[in-house]
Amino acid sequence: MKVLIIYYTQSGNTMKIAKCIGRGARDAGAEVKVVRLKDADYEMLKDYDLIGLGSPTWKADTPNMHAFIDKMPDQGGKHCFAFNTHGTLPHLYFPIVIPNLKSRGFLPIGYKGWYGDVNMPGMPKPYYTMGHPDQQDLDEAFAFGREMAENSAKIAAGDTGLIYPDPEINDKVLEQALLCSNMLLSPTNPQGAFIRDPEKCHYPKCHVCMDNCTMGYIDLSRDPQVFGNRGDRCDDCHECSYCFMICPFGAIHTEDPQQFERDRGVRHKNFEVMLDRDEAEGTFRRHIPADEVGFDTPYIYWHPERPYLKVPRDKGGLDD
Repeated sequence: MKVLIIYYTQSGNTMKIAKCIGRGARDAGAEVKVVRLKDADYEMLKDYDLIGLGSPTWKADTPNMHAFIDKMPDQGGKHCFAFNTHGTLPHLYFPIVIPNLKSRGFLPIGYKGWYGDVNMPGMPKPYYTMGHPDQQDLDEAFAFGREMAENSAKIAAGDTGLIYPDPEINDKVLEQALLCSNMLLSPTNPQGAFIRDPEKCHYPKCHVCMDNCTMGYIDLSRDPQVFGNRGDRCDDCHECSYCFMICPFGAIHTEDPQQFERDRGVRHKNFEVMLDRDEAEGTFRRHIPADEVGFDTPYIYWHPERPYLKVPRDKGGLDD
């Protein structure tokens, strides 16, 4: 069996999980390739029996992963599985992603998510889910990868009872859909617009923002240079701040200088209630007490050095 795992990551959480899933599938005897979403194309899908697709959770999948799935040619019943990493809102992802995969002709045979630390400029640091993915998470990812490879072969032989049931649309899913609705319906970024200062930018020596823009909105090679969905700024509604976080020189800033100052001291009661419930049900393991969450230190104050976040490197192997 040949398994292809395609992932998108920003801080490295999803990459760690993807690699462990791959190692688990390899342990089951599969030939495995793990690739970043930016290096994947539809032609390579033809060479594999089982496809895994995973991303961080931006309410559901990230917009680049969503677009990759949405534009995919029909897969004719090929087996796939989905995975993710997430912060405090884990329940909406699979009820959206699994039907999307089915619409592209996939047969989804399984899905699983893991908590991960959250690194967004206005979110508290330390965050509620800090410490994840931990070793138990990575071990579970390994076991999941092995399970998917083994189950795919058995399902192909007729044991369809191993296919996971469709994700349930329950009260948790509806609760999170309501919490996310303002962002999903907003025409602009809830974090405000991000602007590039050409005087501080080191292009062409540095092009990290252009190489890693989730939506491909940045092209500094053009004349005039293009930055963001508006051409001279980015206020895309996806609540992305990646270019701002990874710029080494502070060349990208918010339109409103007080944007993240207003996040100081904000306690996310809805998140705490949901995490308390998930912990009581055994689906969340807390590494940091709620009172130690950094309400007074949003990420960019907790980590003031530039870049705020380094782009994770993938050397291309399962064991790196």
